[in-house]
Amino acid sequence: MISFESVTKRFADGTTAVDNVDLEVPEGDLTVLVGPSGCGKTTTLRMINRMIEATSGRIVVDGRDVAQVDPPELRRRIGYVIQQIGLFPHRTIGENIGTVPELIGWDKKRTQARVNELLELVGLPAEVRDRYPHQLSGGQRQRVGVARALAVDPPIPTTSRRFRSCCAGRRTASGHAWTSCSSSSASTRSRPARGTRRSCRADSASASAWRVRSRWILR
Repeated sequence: MISFESVTKRFADGTTAVDNVDLEVPEGDLTVLVGPSGCGKTTTLRMINRMIEATSGRIVVDGRDVAQVDPPELRRRIGYVIQQIGLFPHRTIGENIGTVPELIGWDKKRTQARVNELLELVGLPAEVRDRYPHQLSGGQRQRVGVARALAVDPPIPTTSRRFRSCCAGRRTASGHAWTSCSSSSASTRSRPARGTRRSCRADSASASAWRVRSRWILR
């Protein structure tokens, strides 16, 4: 369970990116934040793992206030595909995917096996493992970003990117890889998530949270 309790983010220049949001995301649900560019969707996601700190309110993950959890510990439980993909240019594709397994102490054999498994899962050939990010297409880099986020099978996978850079077939494969981390308890039809839908910016640009089945996201 992830819950937002009257969460607001106001930046130093006075911009209110997220305004008094209340939202609950039950365990096993697949939730999508929908809204125009700049309305606060990515800011909302980044507050969950404390890459951005909330100005006020409380965010609770599995019963723990994230403000009371060590940020590195918190982030290792939350897979995150960042908006700019963010692969390390000096590391190979295999090393990029294996970043978090190495950080938490997996041995080399286990890490390599997981890298191979994830490359297959997102539809990339094994030979890209030893290439560098600049040697891949945009869509391929995006799939590597998905694989890296799923490396240690985190209980909470998040992404602020759609799979639009992938071709249709690969986009579906990447989507299935992503939704494989969600339980089969997703709701049976698209509908608003429980929680209060509020403006995410002072200019009243709206962003709604929708709880949906994976088939709607993959289209």
